[in-house]
Formats: sequence, C-alpha cells, structure tokens
Amino acid sequence: MKKQTTNQFSPISKEQTEELTTVVKETIALGLSQVRTFSTADLWNIQRRGRTMMSRRNYFA
Repeated sequence: MKKQTTNQFSPISKEQTEELTTVVKETIALGLSQVRTFSTADLWNIQRRGRTMMSRRNYFA
C-alpha cells in the first residue's frame, strides 16, 4: 500500500476561491411543476403494491 499520496488537484488562488464561492442570483420558473395532491387512489395503490410484494415474498420462501 502506498504511504504517500499524490495531489490530483492544482492549488487554487484566493481570487479563484472567491469567484467560485460567490452567490449566483437565480430565478425560479413558476408554473412548470404542478403540485400533486395525495388522493385515496394513491393510498390504495401503495397498499395494493405492498400486498403483492408480501404474497410474492411468501411464494418463493
């Protein structure tokens, strides 16, 4: 095992560090993602998938 490691990155100057860490002002695009409400059909599907997985687990055991 190597006792010494090689540095794969070049040293960063103070100016480059400041440039990399500055905050960028971004705008949020509204209206692209719709908020989906959790319905009873979603709950039913989750429970149905769970029952299917349990039956499959018992089938192969």
